[in-house]
Amino acid sequence: MTLDYTNLLPPSALADPTGAAAGLPGAALLRINFVPGLRQRLNWRGMRECASADDSLTARVAGQAGVYGLSCLDSRTEDDGTGHAELALMYFPAPEDEPLDGFPVEACFAVLADGYLDRVRDFPAHPDLCGLFRIARVDCLLSPTGGVALTLAAPDRALIAARDGVMVDTAEGPRQAVAPGDLDKDLPAFDLAMPFFTALAASLGQALGTPPARLARHAAPGLKWVYGAEDFTAEPCDAVRDIRLDLGWGPEPPMPAAHDDTDTVVTWSAPDEAPAEYAGAPWWRTDEIDARYSLDKTALGITDLPKLIVLTGFLGSGKTSFLGNFVEYQAARNGFVAIVQNEIGEKGLDGSLLGQHYAVAEVDEGCVCCTLAGSLKMALGDILKDYQPDFVVLETTGLANPANLLAEISELEERLTFASITTVVDAPRGLETLDRYGVARDQARLADVILVNKVTGQSEAHLQALEAALRDLNPVAPIHRSSYGDISPARLYGVNMAEQRPRSAAAGPTHGHGHDHGHEHGHAHDHAHHQPHAHIHGARGHTHGEDGLSSLLWEPPGPVNGKVLRRALSALPPGVLRVKGLVDLKEAEEPHLCQYVPGSFTLSPVTSPEGAAGERFLVLIGENIDNAARVFIRKVENG
Repeated sequence: MTLDYTNLLPPSALADPTGAAAGLPGAALLRINFVPGLRQRLNWRGMRECASADDSLTARVAGQAGVYGLSCLDSRTEDDGTGHAELALMYFPAPEDEPLDGFPVEACFAVLADGYLDRVRDFPAHPDLCGLFRIARVDCLLSPTGGVALTLAAPDRALIAARDGVMVDTAEGPRQAVAPGDLDKDLPAFDLAMPFFTALAASLGQALGTPPARLARHAAPGLKWVYGAEDFTAEPCDAVRDIRLDLGWGPEPPMPAAHDDTDTVVTWSAPDEAPAEYAGAPWWRTDEIDARYSLDKTALGITDLPKLIVLTGFLGSGKTSFLGNFVEYQAARNGFVAIVQNEIGEKGLDGSLLGQHYAVAEVDEGCVCCTLAGSLKMALGDILKDYQPDFVVLETTGLANPANLLAEISELEERLTFASITTVVDAPRGLETLDRYGVARDQARLADVILVNKVTGQSEAHLQALEAALRDLNPVAPIHRSSYGDISPARLYGVNMAEQRPRSAAAGPTHGHGHDHGHEHGHAHDHAHHQPHAHIHGARGHTHGEDGLSSLLWEPPGPVNGKVLRRALSALPPGVLRVKGLVDLKEAEEPHLCQYVPGSFTLSPVTSPEGAAGERFLVLIGENIDNAARVFIRKVENG
């Protein structure tokens, strides 16, 4: 049969065998991870593309506590026209992960260091991690006739000896962690790589709609590596065998040739009976659901409606940080999150920066809270038509009043389960914001859950005063604390959000307690199911216009001076509450993301293709914004 790649790669990609081979594994993973239920059956527990390299990703697999990383090392077109991509496979263990014992001592220190998981999420930017945790090589070959082969190559035991031993510093002084000549690494690399390779091969088969037609397993004498202060050498080792497993799809898959010193342990071709050792592998089963055309959860017997979370909070409170953590948490538990985002003003931004492993729809040129509420219904309808998400998160602009959304959301009751209005509050500026802006007070009043964010560095007295002000506005919603929006959604919503949602104060409080200040709220709240319109019945909520707040869009005519831009941001008056956008700097090749809130700002490079390809603009939001923006723009343009 002729393989059909149209659901994985655009037709133009097949004209470039090198690029097609490099992109095929990631395309298969992305495709399958968009099919709720199917990815569960194939053992995926989440996937994330890396920000610094568009050919790299991290993924979790059922049964493994750590995170796998896949990154393209090299791609080329062979003499016969076959596209050939070589990919490095890493395994980043969790601190409690049993395989960690087999990694070098240096790797153990890396796992326990602060920021380890953040580095793992973008491992291509950290070559030291790649060297410490690489376990195998995955090759993808795509022939001119359309056949494809996927191979896994790794030693059954990856051995590294320390000629001089390894000393480590401890509280009791230096300690011999590895004796001279002993093994610093003894890892069952092939077995550790197999769960990922198995899920990858099954995903490719599902996406192509056919099982493999060829299989081969080879074994060859392996090596042990030995390092000292000045060298790193290899020597033959009888205790090591290099294993290679090849799978091929299509009538003429480009199976790689065996080397002269290689023993062919298993060889198989269709239509013979599958080898006993691999008879139960999931890559044979491609007829359980047609992954090429269906994103329908009902085909898997899944009938639950997606749960809707309205995520609100004043400008700069940290909603997007919380959202990123929420998506990662759900992805690791096989939850597919679809997102609708909106920014006040004419340009949306975060949709291009959050990533691509979940759906993002942007509602531009206005504010969800008022004039463009109709676009919200359209955006939600488009997502529910094309996808079957487990969660839909509506992240509103920081000036949105959720009261003005509820009537429209109620019209989607047959397609969504309303789960929560979650309000994020900026801890440092929360009291001032609540006192000054009616929109912020309404965001707190209407919340089912309140998250006081950015608590690091804030005094306990300040936090208690802020929480007291929030309780005055909403005596029922549980209050949690976080920094960087990092909090387990299970603490906010419980296990079953539809069953354990607390009533909001606007729906009528049943008691005056229930704030756990960072502890799980349990079942003390009234769990009556309320419809979204029950928060405010027929009332129009406060708007940012009534608070004297507006926005202005500036599109720089070209690159700006970074030092001048920083000085201008530092000099903005207190009435400017937010500056956000993408700009080109004269002294940098890549565009920079600008994020400003009163008292602080960041300019950080954007390396993702989606961000780099976007328009360049800054949106300024605040009071008397026309005058403030005029002064700001003049400073940036004139230096």
